[in-house]
Amino acid sequence: MKHFFKIIVTILCFCTFGFSGQPAEAGMISEKQEIEMGKATARQIEARYGVLNDPQITDRVNRIGQSLVDVCGRKNLTYTFKVLNTEDVNALACPGGFIYVFKGLVDYMPSDAELAGVLGHEIGHVVKRHTVHQLEKNMWTQLAAILAGVASGNGDVLAMGMVVGDALAAGYSRADESAADREGFAYTVKAGYSPYAMLVTMHKLQELADEYGNPGWGIFDSHPDPAQRIRNMYKLMDPMKMTPSPVLGTDGIASVKETFGNSKDVWSFDIAAAAGGNKPMYRAELLAGSLYQVRQKDKIEPSHFIVFESNDKAEIYYEDIQLYTVYKQDAAGFAGIGACAADCVERFREWAEKVNRAKPVAKQ
Repeated sequence: MKHFFKIIVTILCFCTFGFSGQPAEAGMISEKQEIEMGKATARQIEARYGVLNDPQITDRVNRIGQSLVDVCGRKNLTYTFKVLNTEDVNALACPGGFIYVFKGLVDYMPSDAELAGVLGHEIGHVVKRHTVHQLEKNMWTQLAAILAGVASGNGDVLAMGMVVGDALAAGYSRADESAADREGFAYTVKAGYSPYAMLVTMHKLQELADEYGNPGWGIFDSHPDPAQRIRNMYKLMDPMKMTPSPVLGTDGIASVKETFGNSKDVWSFDIAAAAGGNKPMYRAELLAGSLYQVRQKDKIEPSHFIVFESNDKAEIYYEDIQLYTVYKQDAAGFAGIGACAADCVERFREWAEKVNRAKPVAKQ
């Protein structure tokens, strides 16, 4: 209760004109107050769901999140990234930089790029202070509800639910969601992830909502029409003139293709299997985007393609850029996953050599 009255006093300090009946002015909530609200909401969320105790997963999510923070437009905050211990597929951002993904979402988005797309979107909400602005608009309504809760003896619950609980409900406008998409796209590209990352996450989340229903909050809440979001994402991607390009064949096999010099000199990498929770086309899009990021290097060193092999998959990187994951579904006809990964690396080295030869011509 003592903590609750601190919240009431804080909110009353926002009200410089008493009960005038006028809407609150934007910018009333300071950054310090925003952080305190975020802390209160974070405690509530963690008490409800529990935080996953798996250092490998949590370290990975934090690594990806912090790489995006390094290129975001509001670096002065201390951002935290935690995984909630539930199989739900969702994510949310609290004011002040407290960002959560659900364990189910981590499983559903296997690549770093996909997680980066989700985390970038949530960071965008924090950078633009979307929840804070929503609270500022509704300050008088919130205050009246809290004071009514004090009178009824339910003040502590109402304080959490009405003042900072809006972050959990994530009541963003469609304009805010579109802005977070734009911010997230910019962060993923600047941080070196596949530019297709957010597009893939949009497709997958829409498929999930179509199959199981929309939970109506978090990353699903108040989003613009999915088809419009996808069109908007293509508009952001078009000026980049990205190559190589992902192509879906009529046989269901997806390919990543690039033409060099003339129509006869074509490099192609085929992906026939759905694996790691991703369809062939999603895998092709993520690979095409990652190769595009590699292409931005002044020179691509063929020896810098690296394989990290485990029991059930092999991760292929170019330096610190995650390119492609080889699964057992890809290894049919090979001695094993490692042999398949080695073959993929040879294909990527072939591509790199073609890019290097073509670059001097492109600069003329």
